[in-house]
Amino acid sequence: MTLLLQIFGFMLLIVGLGIGYWRWIKPHSNSLSYEEQGLLLLVVLTLMGGFIGSPFWWMDEVRSFSWDLPPLASRMLASAGWAFVVITFLVLERPTFKRLRLVLLLLAVYLTPLAIAAPLFHLGRFDWSAPITYAFFSIVALMVVGTFWYLLRQPRIFLDGPLDLEPPSRGIRLWLIGIALITGLWGLALVVTDNGPLSWIWVWPGDLLTSRLIGVMLLTIAVGAVYSQSSRGTTQPMLAMITTYGLGLSIASLWNTFGGKPVPTSYMSVFGIVFVVSSLYLLRTTHWSVKSV
Repeated sequence: MTLLLQIFGFMLLIVGLGIGYWRWIKPHSNSLSYEEQGLLLLVVLTLMGGFIGSPFWWMDEVRSFSWDLPPLASRMLASAGWAFVVITFLVLERPTFKRLRLVLLLLAVYLTPLAIAAPLFHLGRFDWSAPITYAFFSIVALMVVGTFWYLLRQPRIFLDGPLDLEPPSRGIRLWLIGIALITGLWGLALVVTDNGPLSWIWVWPGDLLTSRLIGVMLLTIAVGAVYSQSSRGTTQPMLAMITTYGLGLSIASLWNTFGGKPVPTSYMSVFGIVFVVSSLYLLRTTHWSVKSV
């Protein structure tokens, strides 16, 4: 049954890539080089991976990931997946240079630390009898190589318009910088150790790999917030990602009540505030008249 479920998930991913190619790449295939199509396909892979995996991660389906996550961490992983779905969808709708570079930076920060730490320090946590473990390492390696390839030589598929390059309001910039400080420090704390002095930060003592998995997402949010605060074209999708992740972590924390476990009020309250404020700023950006290029 485990093998069948994982084969089914892989087939869903292939179908998703086909749908993504038909929706976002094929209409421009005559004017795009293979390298440019590859960049868009990398973004489609990110979207479909999050879209297909997140429901199973939220349900804490142990066969859907390459190591057994605690239920709260599994729901937080699902929240990260949905956050990537939202931002990649928005970027694929308008794949300008800076918006695509934002996604590449997010992928680099999210994947690289785990791609290095997992084989060096955590191989014992993986179930090597499960095909999904090999798929995990293969897909992560492929995405890391592709991400850095395009960061070093990113093609300009669509240029950013003048309004894309304008800075957002001072309030939004300050909010994004604040988000970067909070998530950056919080994420760094989780990546460095799993057992710090504050129990409301380190909620997975004894599980450093899981702590790092959640920590790298917070670092990803921090880097994206810093990069996106300089231009409107990147501010909107990044605010959408932060809003989605903030909502997801708040609900994931409250969900502990269904399992009779204590609610991590620190995550629930902080990211609840992040969700509310970010969503208000996101609504304010809807009046921006950004021209498609």
